[in-house]
Amino acid sequence: MMPAVIRNDRPALVDSFLIAAALTVLGLRVYLAAAHYPQLGGNGLHIAHVLWGGLLMVAAIGMLLSLLTRTWQLIAAVVGGVGFGLFIDELGKFLTSDNNYFFKPTASLIYAMFIALYLTARELRRFRKLTARENLVNAIEASKDLPLGPISNVTRTHALAWLDAADTSHPLTLFLRRQFEMANPTLERKSALTALLNGVRTRYAIIVHGRWFRRVITGVFLLQAAGVVLFVGYSLVIAAGAAAGSTDALAEFNATLRAGPILWTTLAGTLVVGAFTVIGVAQLRGSRHRAYRAFETAVLVDLLLVQPFTLLDSGFPGLTQVFIDLALLVSLRYMQREEVLLKVLHGSTSSVEISTA
Repeated sequence: MMPAVIRNDRPALVDSFLIAAALTVLGLRVYLAAAHYPQLGGNGLHIAHVLWGGLLMVAAIGMLLSLLTRTWQLIAAVVGGVGFGLFIDELGKFLTSDNNYFFKPTASLIYAMFIALYLTARELRRFRKLTARENLVNAIEASKDLPLGPISNVTRTHALAWLDAADTSHPLTLFLRRQFEMANPTLERKSALTALLNGVRTRYAIIVHGRWFRRVITGVFLLQAAGVVLFVGYSLVIAAGAAAGSTDALAEFNATLRAGPILWTTLAGTLVVGAFTVIGVAQLRGSRHRAYRAFETAVLVDLLLVQPFTLLDSGFPGLTQVFIDLALLVSLRYMQREEVLLKVLHGSTSSVEISTA
């Protein structure tokens, strides 16, 4: 009989694992390039960092199997992420007969793997709401903090929310609700890291609220749309020149045909990105929210379809465009939330004006 699948409603653990792994790969590549790829060992020995990655993953598994508190689970997630990053960074050695660490497609394969892991974790959490039993089990997991002393406000709030969605006829639901309601929450102490993150978030909000910021983001996509239009126009000119018998146009057209499926996939993805960008530009006057959604779709297509194939050719240096896309994605999502808030505020203002008229 298969064991019941109970989903964990705390995304911080998986997110911490993936972030630690990605930062480890990037940090390691930068360090090794700066240090001219030093080797640990000598006399014919080379202790590859995949071994340290394996040891850290074993340590993380040991923490999860041996320790119960939430703090150690988070530490295990970070340690396991660092270990996985050290391990997967040597993927090129495992795929090539000559153990080539600098195998160019490695960057694309690692990138695609992280994308797949992230999407799998996100869909596991979001493909349907938690059941009543899953909510109760998550609250039971949170109750481990009760015997340890005062619990945080965040844990208490989450636990009560899970219990609200749990089966009220179950005796544990009412019992745990009383325990969490009587629990004394700890005074929230802001660490230096929390204060720094809050400062960055506040500064970012101030920047995003500036009218110039929206113009810059819109300008980026206007330029991208113009570039796509020029690219399509240039391609049509080349195709027409090849059909007319131009030698140069025929040579370029044949070179494109011989480039293989990777180039064609990249071109197809670029055209899709361009189409959504043009749609977003066309919708700017009618609805900025719909325009931002179209821009977000364009960025997601670029991240998920175009960049994996681009990295096959460029390797790790091509990640610059990935970071630009991520910055645009964060900005667009923030701007969409702002548009929704503005719509709600305008709607409430209108209702107040109607009621007072």
